[in-house]
Amino acid sequence: MVEPMNQSSVFQQPDRQRVDEQIATSIADAILDGVFPPGSTLPPERELAEQLGVNRTSLRQGLARLQQVGLIEVRHGSGSVVRDPQGLTHPAVVEALVRKLGPDFLVELLEIRAALGPLIGRLAAERHTPDDAEALRASLAVVAEADTTAGRQAADLAFFHVVIHGTRNRALGLLYRWVEHGFGGREHELTAAYDNAVAVVADLRAITDAVLARDADKAAAAVEAYLRASALRMVAAYESRDQRG
Repeated sequence: MVEPMNQSSVFQQPDRQRVDEQIATSIADAILDGVFPPGSTLPPERELAEQLGVNRTSLRQGLARLQQVGLIEVRHGSGSVVRDPQGLTHPAVVEALVRKLGPDFLVELLEIRAALGPLIGRLAAERHTPDDAEALRASLAVVAEADTTAGRQAADLAFFHVVIHGTRNRALGLLYRWVEHGFGGREHELTAAYDNAVAVVADLRAITDAVLARDADKAAAAVEAYLRASALRMVAAYESRDQRG
């Protein structure tokens, strides 16, 4: 059995708010740091609870979260065995990797997002229905009318859900949402990417016009161009946040 690395002081004390989530995050970070390599076992519950400064009930709830996402496997007689994070695709693991690896992994995630762009645009142009067209116009109007950067960001996310719905490809929708999960509820750290209202609205209008015209080539190019441009802005916003922090 693989022995874990030195575990003293490897955990951050969890906040009392949503303790089980904080416990899961702290242990997941230790796993991603290599403190507990794949195949190693976590310390006994009593020891873990003492290191984290929590009671064993909360600890078990946190461990249950880790088991649910597949970072650990509970084996009878062996305890909690660490699994290889690189082999997992659960959204919570993707989010943990972004949190831990920072801009480098975010760039890789956004590369996937941009690569989906041509397919999204092409299929939306070819397959959208009249209801989709109405929804797309309405969602563009919401983006244009947003009077705050955060509001524009939320409207942009909603706009792309409409576009993807118009592709009539459920697998594509699942893939795109998988990438979105990488942001892990911390979209606010990327909000500065939406500061330039003119650029955002202009690019989304180009997508809308191409899709509604059923011009598959132009729609494919427009979606890809926007996703690549917004990716650059997101990474810049993320790095700027790190520098301020």
